[in-house]
Amino acid sequence: MQNAFEVDDNDVIYKDVVIIGNGPSGICLSYMLAGNWPYYTGEPHPSDDMLTARLRFCTTGNEECGDAPEDANTGVTTNNRHQCSKSGVGRMQNGGLARSTRCKLECLSSGIEGRGGGRPLALLMDQLQHPCVDAGLDVPSLINWSSADEHPEHRIVDHVVLGKGQPGGAWQSMDPNVLTISLSRWMSLPDLDLRHWEKLVEVEQLQKSVLAAKSNVHARLEKLSICKASSRVSVGTVAAYYKDYVRRKGLKQYFRCGTTVTSVRPNLDSPESKEGYNWIIDGYENKTGKRFRYQCKRAVLATGTTDLSNHLDIPGENTNPKWVTHDLNDLETRLGHLVDECGKDSTDEQIPPVLVIGAGLSAADAIMAARFRGIPVLHAFRNSLSEWDKQTAERITTSYDRLRWLPDSIYPEYHKVYEMMADGGTNYPLYKSLPGYTLVSLCESRENGDINTRRTVTFSTSDDQLHTFEVSIAAILIGYKPDLSYLKGGGLGLGKFADKPIDSKSNPIQIDDFTYEVINAPIKGLYALGPLVGNNFVRFVLGGALGILAHILCTTNT
Repeated sequence: MQNAFEVDDNDVIYKDVVIIGNGPSGICLSYMLAGNWPYYTGEPHPSDDMLTARLRFCTTGNEECGDAPEDANTGVTTNNRHQCSKSGVGRMQNGGLARSTRCKLECLSSGIEGRGGGRPLALLMDQLQHPCVDAGLDVPSLINWSSADEHPEHRIVDHVVLGKGQPGGAWQSMDPNVLTISLSRWMSLPDLDLRHWEKLVEVEQLQKSVLAAKSNVHARLEKLSICKASSRVSVGTVAAYYKDYVRRKGLKQYFRCGTTVTSVRPNLDSPESKEGYNWIIDGYENKTGKRFRYQCKRAVLATGTTDLSNHLDIPGENTNPKWVTHDLNDLETRLGHLVDECGKDSTDEQIPPVLVIGAGLSAADAIMAARFRGIPVLHAFRNSLSEWDKQTAERITTSYDRLRWLPDSIYPEYHKVYEMMADGGTNYPLYKSLPGYTLVSLCESRENGDINTRRTVTFSTSDDQLHTFEVSIAAILIGYKPDLSYLKGGGLGLGKFADKPIDSKSNPIQIDDFTYEVINAPIKGLYALGPLVGNNFVRFVLGGALGILAHILCTTNT
């Protein structure tokens, strides 16, 4: 936690909730805090009869679980089964899912299996928002959204969303031309499917050109009325969608972009803390440097986990910035410059290879980017040599665990990279793999009277032999970590392993699974959601937003 700066009391802004981070998690929570609440439609879940039974039981007005006789086979309350009509089941219940007690959320979430880090609410809301999505089905959502304008009883929570850039968070800084791993439907936020948004944008663009092609408008509109199939989309499309979502849903009034948060700390022993304003958030505006301070009743950590690149901490890694990078976008720029320097007619023998370290998505993208430009690649990763004695398909899924459940036809480029990894480079030009090699140093030396620069990298093998290669660029792409410098000790102590830094895969922030409160926070009122708690896909952030909203509504007088 950084030292707090002095702010005049007149400059302090009071809010019920401050959300730190304006990516998909922050946007989703803001939408719900703005009075947009989810309701179960009453339609049966296509593949989970027990979930259907629990939904109908929990949306018939029983405030406590087990407060009426239950059918042993279905779990439906016998006295209320006749109330569970298909239309408007949840709408009858004074707030629907948002007004669910903890007991109801536990009941609804029980027994659901799936991905998403195992958080029960994340899995529940994913099953409702995207029924049977992992089976490859495109089933309509089992959730309807209603606003405070439609239902005056919906409480609008006074809040602000703070973010360094435009709404969308890290999506705004990624390479816009790369395709997402997730299908377009999985990237969608509440009440506006990304595919429907694409159609809306096309219609609006068409309407702008109506005077130029008036006779063809109706035919083209009919064509656009057909919803696109769910497929992968470009990162640039997703980034534009998140930014436009905030505008279309009337959330801009809650967003304060272009800001950096420097401190999130408990407000102890002050008059404001007695009124419930237990948290202080300090920061500054990026352009002007103007400082600000918020005092709030609840603070939500939603900054994601891709702020800082992981480093190997080896000699030469941080002292050769001219040719060593940890960022895929930066590598793309360097590759373009390398081609320009060497000339378009240069052969691959004249260009030293680009070194790529890592076996994840960024490393795969880097390999494709280099080979596309005709630049040879030297690829090192941690997999042991013994793993490459299996069948090709099995080797691919072993080395890339995240893709094992996705069809090869949807991800041909990534599967091609891992075929190359399995092959070792024998049958693929411009590629050589170094499985099980460990990078130990990067060095730059001068030759021919300091005219020529020679860049070399040294590896060690499992039998302690050293191998040196000449390279042009070294890209160390071994993942990212969150920047939690605004917390005391950088968030150390908030994870499952108190002595280790927060990591979305191995050490996420420990939270209550149904309220998303940070368990090890110094005082009440601190929440976290999204990748910080292990929900690493956009499709799983809705559960955390519901948990936070439901807890706020249950613990405040409305």
